[in-house]
Formats: sequence, C-alpha cells, structure tokens
Amino acid sequence: MLKNWKLAAVFLLSILAAWCLLLFVKNPLFSVSMFDKQIMNFYVGYELSTILISLSFLGVLYLLADKLRLGYFNLWRIDGAVRPAPWIGLKPKPGEGWKTVGLTIGSIITVVTGIVVYLQTVSTNGLSVRLVPEIPLILILALANSFSEEVIFRLSYATIVANERLSPRISELLSALTFGAVHYFGIAPSGLAGAAMAAFIGWFLAKSINETKGFFWAWAIHLAQDVVIMFFLFMRR
Repeated sequence: MLKNWKLAAVFLLSILAAWCLLLFVKNPLFSVSMFDKQIMNFYVGYELSTILISLSFLGVLYLLADKLRLGYFNLWRIDGAVRPAPWIGLKPKPGEGWKTVGLTIGSIITVVTGIVVYLQTVSTNGLSVRLVPEIPLILILALANSFSEEVIFRLSYATIVANERLSPRISELLSALTFGAVHYFGIAPSGLAGAAMAAFIGWFLAKSINETKGFFWAWAIHLAQDVVIMFFLFMRR
C-alpha cells in the first residue's frame, strides 16, 4: 500500500469527489433561477459546483504525477494502436486505430445511451422542443459536465497509473467501478441499467486514454452522450 500510495490517494480523492457530485445533485453550491425550467437552473448550478472539483483534480494530478504531470491532458493525440477486446467483439483490423474505433464505437455508445435515456425520461409524455435557450445551454453544460467527469474518473486514474508504471488495466477497472457506482444513484441513465452502461463506458474511455495517451476520445465521446442526455431532459414535457 505504501508503495502505491499515490494511486491510493487519487482513488480516495475520486471517491470523495463522487460523494460531492451526488451531494450536489440535491444541494449544489450555486443557486440559479434565471431560466423558466427548473432542470436548466439545476444543471447550471450543478456544473458550476462540479467544475471546481475537476480543476482541483488537475492541480492534484500535477503535483502527484511527478514524471507525467498532465501529459495525458492532450487533445491532439487522437490515434494509437487498439488493444483487442474479443469479449465485446473489438478485433481491430491491421492499421485500424483509435481514429476509426473511437468514431464507430463512440457512435454506438451514444445511440444506445440515447435509447436508454429516452425510455427512462420522455417515452411516456413525449418531447417539447425549443431551440432557445435550450440548445446553446445544452452544448455549454455538456462540455462542462463531460470535462469534469473525465478529469475525475478517467484522466486521474490513467495519469497516476502511468506515472507509477503500473498496469493500465488498473485504471480501466477503477474507472469502470467508480463510474458505474455513481450512475446507479445518478440522474440519467440511472439504476442497474445505467450503472452497467456507465461501467462499460468508464472502461472504454479509460482504455482510450491509455492507448492514445491523450484526452480527446474520452472527452469527445462523453460530450456526445451528455448532449443526448441533456436534450431529452431539457425537452421533455
């Protein structure tokens, strides 16, 4: 344990951060009332609260990861060799890297997320679509939410595991476990279905960081999911 104290510290801090995120669902640090939909006011206050935690996490990683620092916090590394995962049918062809796999599997993940969230939120009462202010706000809040959660639950584990020269499978496992657990109690997707989906996504996005040594696919795929999720939440009747 003493040998891997940095990993233990980051893991405990991520658990504390997860507890704060769940706390902010009920009691965000900021109270907002500028919009006519409560769900929109809630998300603005929630994201303002969570961004403080993610920025603090970047500072912690910079200090603890003395060799790597924030080297994985890079949006320009978008390709790399893909380690096969036969259990999900991921068997890349020769020359097929993350540029292809990130786009194809990321699209599938986003579609599946949309179906689950639709069934959990708007399948009964339907949608009432309004472009302003919903669409601009969805994009801004999705950027903030995906950034915060990727820093806390993906970049943190991948960075400290690589810094300590441990197996990247460790960061993928921790990401799956913590992300799945948080979404079990979250807003959408939630429950057992939401937890299982989030655990898979946590594993896959951590894998993307490990194999590209960059932040692009993790943030981009998570952003696409959050846009879909918030669209259904903001537009439901």
